[in-house]
Amino acid sequence: MDSKSDPSSDGLPSYSESLRSPQQKSSHSYLPQNIAAARTSLISSLLNTHVTPHLHQSALSGLSNTTLILVPSNVASLQPAGKTASEGPSETIVGFPSAENLTLVRLHGQENSLVFWQQLAVMQELLQQLRSHLRNSGHRVIDGNETSLQGPKSPTAEWRTVQKETLGNGEANVRVDLKEVCMRTENEMGLYETRSGKAVVVKVEFGA
Repeated sequence: MDSKSDPSSDGLPSYSESLRSPQQKSSHSYLPQNIAAARTSLISSLLNTHVTPHLHQSALSGLSNTTLILVPSNVASLQPAGKTASEGPSETIVGFPSAENLTLVRLHGQENSLVFWQQLAVMQELLQQLRSHLRNSGHRVIDGNETSLQGPKSPTAEWRTVQKETLGNGEANVRVDLKEVCMRTENEMGLYETRSGKAVVVKVEFGA
């Protein structure tokens, strides 16, 4: 073959070599970092928008126990029946102790879909960031929680926090789970309907 017609004779890479160029290989290596960075950013935004204000409001109300139920954006069974939550029928979350301070938050956007929150790494990141926030607020976080993607067999079974000892002043306990949440609604005719679906449940307890 004439050396003038052979690209390799001029030091130029062949077509197949170009596809395996170091630049392309290095670009793929950034994918794990991009995923982790996006996960951290989304969870940080959630904490700033919903979780932290809820904890502060509970503290101002003198409540040492609080539970936040975060409904992923595409869990249709837990969405309001009306155009907005205020226009829909009355709603009651069941399966939790009656004396528990419950707040329901419906998340929005494709980034808050169930497929995102079903990832164990996401639940662990949420727990880690929440613990860091509490530590930065001056609390001593009791490390006795493992994140779980498993709920009770029955959606109406109550979730109870089992404590080995009472929390002291300045201590806090955090639990984060993806659970089957059961909601009872009453329509305009006074008839009750029970629906269930997966939601992220954040439980925080402060020592008094």
